[in-house]
Amino acid sequence: MHILGIHSSPFPEGNTATLLHLVLQEAAQTPGVSTEAVSLAGLTIADCRQCDWCREHQTLEQPCVVADDALPILKQMRACDILVLATPVYFARMSGAMACLIDRTRCFLSGKAGRMALRDKVGVALAVGWFRNYGLEPALLSLHNAFLIHGMRPAASYAAGALYGAAVVSGQREGDQRGVLADEAGVRAAKRLMTEGMRIAGQRPDDAAKLASG
Repeated sequence: MHILGIHSSPFPEGNTATLLHLVLQEAAQTPGVSTEAVSLAGLTIADCRQCDWCREHQTLEQPCVVADDALPILKQMRACDILVLATPVYFARMSGAMACLIDRTRCFLSGKAGRMALRDKVGVALAVGWFRNYGLEPALLSLHNAFLIHGMRPAASYAAGALYGAAVVSGQREGDQRGVLADEAGVRAAKRLMTEGMRIAGQRPDDAAKLASG
Protein backbone atom coordinates (compact mmCIF):
# COMPACT_ATOMS: atom_id res chain seq x y z
CA MET A 1 0.00 0.00 0.00
CA HIS A 2 1.36 3.41 -0.98
CA ILE A 3 0.39 6.67 0.73
CA LEU A 4 1.00 9.98 -1.02
CA GLY A 5 0.94 13.12 1.10
CA ILE A 6 0.78 16.59 -0.47
CA HIS A 7 0.99 19.87 1.43
CA SER A 8 0.37 23.31 -0.03
CA SER A 9 2.06 25.63 2.46
CA PRO A 10 4.45 28.20 0.97
CA PHE A 11 6.86 27.11 3.73
CA PRO A 12 8.40 23.74 2.77
CA GLU A 13 9.23 22.93 6.39
CA GLY A 14 6.48 24.87 8.16
CA ASN A 15 3.59 23.77 10.36
CA THR A 16 1.54 22.13 7.61
CA ALA A 17 4.59 20.18 6.43
CA THR A 18 5.37 19.18 10.02
CA LEU A 19 1.88 17.78 10.49
CA LEU A 20 1.97 15.90 7.19
CA HIS A 21 5.36 14.32 7.91
CA LEU A 22 4.16 13.33 11.37
CA VAL A 23 1.19 11.32 10.11
CA LEU A 24 3.20 9.78 7.28
CA GLN A 25 5.92 8.66 9.70
CA GLU A 26 3.25 7.11 11.88
CA ALA A 27 1.74 5.27 8.92
CA ALA A 28 5.13 4.04 7.70
CA GLN A 29 5.53 1.98 10.88
CA THR A 30 2.90 -0.43 9.55
CA PRO A 31 4.43 -3.34 7.59
CA GLY A 32 3.68 -3.19 3.89
CA VAL A 33 3.10 0.56 3.84
CA SER A 34 5.25 3.00 1.87
CA THR A 35 4.89 6.77 2.08
CA GLU A 36 5.88 9.74 -0.02
CA ALA A 37 5.59 13.48 0.67
CA VAL A 38 5.31 16.30 -1.87
CA SER A 39 5.59 20.01 -1.11
CA LEU A 40 3.96 22.47 -3.49
CA ALA A 41 6.16 25.30 -2.18
CA GLY A 42 8.01 27.01 -5.00
CA LEU A 43 6.39 24.90 -7.72
CA THR A 44 4.70 26.27 -10.82
CA ILE A 45 1.19 24.84 -11.06
CA ALA A 46 -1.21 26.57 -13.42
CA ASP A 47 -4.96 26.30 -13.12
CA CYS A 48 -6.98 24.04 -15.40
CA ARG A 49 -7.64 25.59 -18.83
CA GLN A 50 -10.76 23.48 -19.42
CA CYS A 51 -9.42 22.88 -22.92
CA ASP A 52 -10.55 19.22 -22.87
CA TRP A 53 -7.24 18.05 -24.36
CA CYS A 54 -7.31 15.22 -21.82
CA ARG A 55 -10.57 13.85 -23.24
CA GLU A 56 -9.04 13.18 -26.66
CA HIS A 57 -5.27 12.93 -26.26
CA GLN A 58 -4.41 11.95 -22.69
CA THR A 59 -1.90 9.14 -22.09
CA LEU A 60 -0.63 7.58 -18.88
CA GLU A 61 2.63 9.46 -19.32
CA GLN A 62 0.95 12.78 -20.10
CA PRO A 63 -2.27 13.22 -18.15
CA CYS A 64 -2.52 16.93 -18.99
CA VAL A 65 -1.36 19.18 -21.84
CA VAL A 66 -0.09 21.93 -19.51
CA ALA A 67 3.62 21.25 -19.08
CA ASP A 68 4.42 22.40 -15.57
CA ASP A 69 5.23 20.98 -12.12
CA ALA A 70 1.78 19.43 -11.76
CA LEU A 71 2.47 16.65 -14.28
CA PRO A 72 4.65 14.38 -12.10
CA ILE A 73 2.35 14.97 -9.13
CA LEU A 74 -0.71 13.98 -11.13
CA LYS A 75 0.99 10.70 -12.05
CA GLN A 76 1.85 10.14 -8.38
CA MET A 77 -1.77 10.74 -7.43
CA ARG A 78 -2.93 8.16 -9.95
CA ALA A 79 -0.49 5.58 -8.53
CA CYS A 80 -1.23 5.96 -4.80
CA ASP A 81 -3.71 4.02 -2.66
CA ILE A 82 -4.26 6.73 -0.03
CA LEU A 83 -4.08 10.45 -0.81
CA VAL A 84 -3.40 12.80 2.11
CA LEU A 85 -4.00 16.49 1.36
CA ALA A 86 -2.72 19.00 3.92
CA THR A 87 -3.43 22.71 3.55
CA PRO A 88 -3.04 25.88 5.57
CA VAL A 89 -6.31 27.79 5.95
CA TYR A 90 -6.77 30.68 3.53
CA PHE A 91 -10.02 32.64 3.96
CA ALA A 92 -11.78 29.56 5.39
CA ARG A 93 -10.76 27.36 2.46
CA MET A 94 -7.79 25.48 1.06
CA SER A 95 -4.79 27.45 -0.20
CA GLY A 96 -4.63 28.65 -3.79
CA ALA A 97 -1.77 26.28 -4.61
CA MET A 98 -3.83 23.29 -3.49
CA ALA A 99 -6.86 24.58 -5.38
CA CYS A 100 -4.88 24.81 -8.62
CA LEU A 101 -3.59 21.26 -8.21
CA ILE A 102 -7.06 19.92 -7.47
CA ASP A 103 -8.50 21.80 -10.45
CA ARG A 104 -5.91 20.05 -12.61
CA THR A 105 -7.22 16.66 -11.46
CA ARG A 106 -10.17 17.34 -13.75
CA CYS A 107 -8.09 15.34 -16.22
CA PHE A 108 -8.89 12.24 -14.14
CA LEU A 109 -12.65 12.69 -14.36
CA SER A 110 -13.01 12.12 -18.10
CA GLY A 111 -9.49 11.62 -19.44
CA LYS A 112 -8.94 9.29 -22.38
CA ALA A 113 -6.37 7.19 -20.46
CA GLY A 114 -8.81 6.39 -17.68
CA ARG A 115 -12.06 7.99 -16.60
CA MET A 116 -12.59 8.37 -12.84
CA ALA A 117 -8.95 7.37 -12.29
CA LEU A 118 -9.04 8.33 -8.59
CA ARG A 119 -12.21 6.39 -7.83
CA ASP A 120 -12.11 4.29 -4.64
CA LYS A 121 -8.81 5.69 -3.44
CA VAL A 122 -8.92 6.78 0.20
CA GLY A 123 -8.76 10.51 0.92
CA VAL A 124 -7.44 12.02 4.16
CA ALA A 125 -7.85 15.77 4.77
CA LEU A 126 -5.68 17.86 7.11
CA ALA A 127 -5.93 21.61 7.75
CA VAL A 128 -3.77 23.95 9.83
CA GLY A 129 -4.89 27.36 11.09
CA TRP A 130 -3.90 30.00 13.62
CA PHE A 131 -6.98 29.57 15.81
CA ARG A 132 -9.36 26.73 16.65
CA ASN A 133 -12.26 28.67 15.11
CA TYR A 134 -10.42 30.01 12.09
CA GLY A 135 -12.14 28.41 9.14
CA LEU A 136 -10.61 24.98 9.67
CA GLU A 137 -13.75 22.96 8.98
CA PRO A 138 -14.72 24.86 5.80
CA ALA A 139 -11.15 24.34 4.56
CA LEU A 140 -11.46 20.61 5.23
CA LEU A 141 -14.83 20.57 3.49
CA SER A 142 -13.27 22.08 0.37
CA LEU A 143 -10.86 19.13 0.28
CA HIS A 144 -13.67 16.64 0.89
CA ASN A 145 -15.62 18.08 -2.03
CA ALA A 146 -12.74 17.07 -4.29
CA PHE A 147 -12.62 13.57 -2.79
CA LEU A 148 -16.34 13.06 -3.32
CA ILE A 149 -16.38 14.40 -6.88
CA HIS A 150 -13.67 11.89 -7.76
CA GLY A 151 -15.59 9.02 -6.17
CA MET A 152 -12.93 8.60 -3.50
CA ARG A 153 -13.53 7.27 0.01
CA PRO A 154 -12.90 10.03 2.58
CA ALA A 155 -11.68 8.98 6.02
CA ALA A 156 -14.61 9.41 8.40
CA SER A 157 -14.69 12.53 10.56
CA TYR A 158 -15.56 10.72 13.80
CA ALA A 159 -11.97 9.51 13.96
CA ALA A 160 -10.62 13.06 14.18
CA GLY A 161 -13.01 14.93 16.44
CA ALA A 162 -13.64 17.54 13.72
CA LEU A 163 -15.96 17.56 10.76
CA TYR A 164 -14.43 16.46 7.46
CA GLY A 165 -10.90 15.73 8.70
CA ALA A 166 -8.23 16.75 11.20
CA ALA A 167 -8.14 20.42 12.24
CA VAL A 168 -4.88 21.45 13.89
CA VAL A 169 -3.88 24.81 15.39
CA SER A 170 -0.40 26.22 14.81
CA GLY A 171 -0.65 29.29 17.05
CA GLN A 172 0.56 32.79 16.21
CA ARG A 173 4.16 32.75 17.38
CA GLU A 174 6.02 34.39 14.53
CA GLY A 175 8.58 32.11 12.95
CA ASP A 176 7.44 29.05 14.92
CA GLN A 177 7.27 26.33 12.30
CA ARG A 178 6.56 23.57 14.81
CA GLY A 179 3.64 25.17 16.63
CA VAL A 180 1.29 22.39 15.56
CA LEU A 181 3.13 20.00 17.88
CA ALA A 182 1.77 21.94 20.86
CA ASP A 183 -1.81 21.15 19.79
CA GLU A 184 -1.91 17.71 21.35
CA ALA A 185 -5.59 17.15 20.61
CA GLY A 186 -5.14 18.15 16.99
CA VAL A 187 -2.08 15.96 16.47
CA ARG A 188 -3.85 13.03 18.11
CA ALA A 189 -6.82 13.57 15.81
CA ALA A 190 -4.58 13.65 12.74
CA LYS A 191 -2.93 10.37 13.71
CA ARG A 192 -6.29 8.72 14.34
CA LEU A 193 -7.60 9.96 11.02
CA MET A 194 -4.58 8.49 9.24
CA THR A 195 -5.20 5.18 11.02
CA GLU A 196 -8.83 5.31 9.92
CA GLY A 197 -7.78 5.96 6.34
CA MET A 198 -5.55 2.90 6.44
CA ARG A 199 -8.39 0.84 7.90
CA ILE A 200 -10.68 1.87 5.06
CA ALA A 201 -7.99 0.95 2.56
CA GLY A 202 -7.67 -2.46 4.18
CA GLN A 203 -4.27 -2.17 5.80
CA ARG A 204 -5.40 -1.87 9.43
CA PRO A 205 -8.50 -4.09 9.80
CA ASP A 206 -8.18 -4.40 13.58
CA ASP A 207 -8.27 -0.70 14.43
CA ALA A 208 -12.00 -0.03 14.12
CA ALA A 209 -12.73 -1.05 17.71
CA LYS A 210 -9.87 1.06 19.04
CA LEU A 211 -11.12 4.14 17.22
CA ALA A 212 -14.68 3.60 18.38
CA SER A 213 -13.60 3.29 22.00
CA GLY A 214 -11.46 6.44 21.84
